[in-house]
Amino acid sequence: MDNIKKIKRTARVAAVLSKYGFETLVTQTDLKKLIPDAYIEHSEKRKEAFSLSIYERIRMVLEELGPAYVKLGQLMSNRDDLLPEELIVELQKLQDQVQAKDIDLRATLKEELGIEPDDIFEEIDLEPIAAASLSQVYTAVMREGQKKIIIKVKRKGIREIIEADILIMKDLASILEKYYDAARKVGLYNIVCTFEKAVITELSFTQELANIERFRINFKNNDTIYVPATYKELSNSNILCMEFIDGIKVSDKQQLLDSGLDTKVLAERIVDLYLKQIIDYGFFHADPHSGNIFILPDGKVVFIDYGSVGKLLPKDKENLGDFVIYALRKDVKRLIRIIKKVAVRYSIKNEEQLGRDLYELLYIMDNTSIKELDLKDIAKMVSRLLNENETILPDYIYLLVRGIILLEGIGRELGIETNIIENVKPYGIKLMKQRLNPKHLTNKVLDKLYDMGDRLEELPEDIHSLVQKVNNNDLEINHRLKGLTDIRNTMNHLVIAVIIAASTIGSAILIQAAMPPTAWGVSVLGFLGFLVSGIMGVIVILSILRNKKSD
Repeated sequence: MDNIKKIKRTARVAAVLSKYGFETLVTQTDLKKLIPDAYIEHSEKRKEAFSLSIYERIRMVLEELGPAYVKLGQLMSNRDDLLPEELIVELQKLQDQVQAKDIDLRATLKEELGIEPDDIFEEIDLEPIAAASLSQVYTAVMREGQKKIIIKVKRKGIREIIEADILIMKDLASILEKYYDAARKVGLYNIVCTFEKAVITELSFTQELANIERFRINFKNNDTIYVPATYKELSNSNILCMEFIDGIKVSDKQQLLDSGLDTKVLAERIVDLYLKQIIDYGFFHADPHSGNIFILPDGKVVFIDYGSVGKLLPKDKENLGDFVIYALRKDVKRLIRIIKKVAVRYSIKNEEQLGRDLYELLYIMDNTSIKELDLKDIAKMVSRLLNENETILPDYIYLLVRGIILLEGIGRELGIETNIIENVKPYGIKLMKQRLNPKHLTNKVLDKLYDMGDRLEELPEDIHSLVQKVNNNDLEINHRLKGLTDIRNTMNHLVIAVIIAASTIGSAILIQAAMPPTAWGVSVLGFLGFLVSGIMGVIVILSILRNKKSD
């Protein structure tokens, strides 16, 4: 996006903000520097805006700014842990207010896939059955086998629009975090970055097709789920053709009952499948609302719309497993340790108080009846604790929480009091057993040894670099102490001296015993131990001299 286009688009954003009464965001922040004054609108429309609530005006701003902002609003409509209820109500209106655009479907299929549509399709319905901010969905019937399929078509030029607007969103988020504490505490810039990853991935239908196929592989031996068929030869980054699912929406309780299906069994099945996605495969559907889950006549569950998925790395699964285990054991000290380990950013002011708050929260979850326990309320309490401690967690955590809350909502729609926590417990117990398994413990020890080996391999190079800096007088020791007494400084030096002494003694023992590996009859580990001890000693002496000089 060149600078001229960016300035014009930024000016447009500023004009719309001003139009709906948010000119303060423009005139009192750095945003004013990015645009000429002529772009700030002062119209009758602006006067009319003040007759509406601030939340209605926010929704209208997003609508007027276009697809990227509408999509962001849709994403945030699920964040009632962060936003006031009145704003959530307005943002939820964005879900159903996307107007279908005229698309020449036959010409698009011919251009994108290089086919004659009538050679492939017996029928094509040119009226979309769904319109979203990024794409529109049509139905067709294949000539071969008379199979009914859906054709998902990306809106023309949408990628360029989205990418341009995301750049501006990042600028706006940075400005807002600079001027408003509330924006900084909720991690507005991080939210936009999370949104960017999600929406750019969703723009690629090739990626969505790959997601579907990965789900198929993961659940190939599971007879409680059905994954829709895809047509790779009729799909690319802008077109996705897949099987039309003729099932019952999971939210239609009456139709499910009329079909002889047990809604309690279905609710438990959906929760179990979702937990398998997370815990067993680390690859899960990121938007499991009731409109994206269908039930087939035989009771199989079908997830649709695989554009948005969550992915867990092995270390993420490990951390998540630890979190579940510590939560079940109410081990708040280790819970805080895990939170700090995975957090993108944190500023915990009082760990003891946070521990007490977490324990109280776990106690409530464990001792509240299913009917009285609302996961949305729990999520809000957790969000409050995180905000108080300025803690931003990775995006996959928020996707997980959102998915679980949506599933609980589906259970309530079915009239079933689904206790997600009770469903998680068996997985927690299974994880505990796995962690105590000798094979797992052995692998963990081996991993630690590999890490130590890697560090030892890097050590000579690091030492060489350090010695070079000392020789070139390039080594700087920044010793910054605040609020510490001279006694504490002395104690710190004594502690380090003890460590150096212990290291020196240990190294001497290794050399005397000629502990392998050896070089020229000298233990390599012993020699490195002496070298590190010497360097640490030099650093401590330099630190002491520097402190005396500054005094």
